[in-house]
Amino acid sequence: MGLFDFLKQKKDVPYEKIYNDLDVFTAASLAMPKMNNPFLLDNKDKHLMIFGYFMGVIDHIARAYQLNDKEKRKVCTNYLLKNFSDNDMDRAKEYLKYCDDIMQTENACNYALRGKLAMKKWKSGGPMADYATMGLIRILND
Repeated sequence: MGLFDFLKQKKDVPYEKIYNDLDVFTAASLAMPKMNNPFLLDNKDKHLMIFGYFMGVIDHIARAYQLNDKEKRKVCTNYLLKNFSDNDMDRAKEYLKYCDDIMQTENACNYALRGKLAMKKWKSGGPMADYATMGLIRILND
């Protein structure tokens, strides 16, 4: 660490871009599973897979944008609020606690790794990027 590193200011976090990327990726990832089962999110047996996967997606975003824990928590809360709890803050907090709990398990960590890799592939673009959003359906079909 250099002598004047403490003077460097971190750039503002582009929350809107992050939220947009997460929304687009999530909609694409959930499109096929929801088409096969419109009540997918109501099936609590699938929550470990779904939320583990998307926690990996958020972890990739946090690393890519060099978010600290507070910024990552803000992104995660907003993400759960908008995408999974119909803007119900109490439900979003329940999901946040659930995600914190499951991320202590090996299975959820494996799903998170697959989510990280899918988001990385999707963000990198190229011919395979469109297939990256199929990672969730592969997990659900295993």
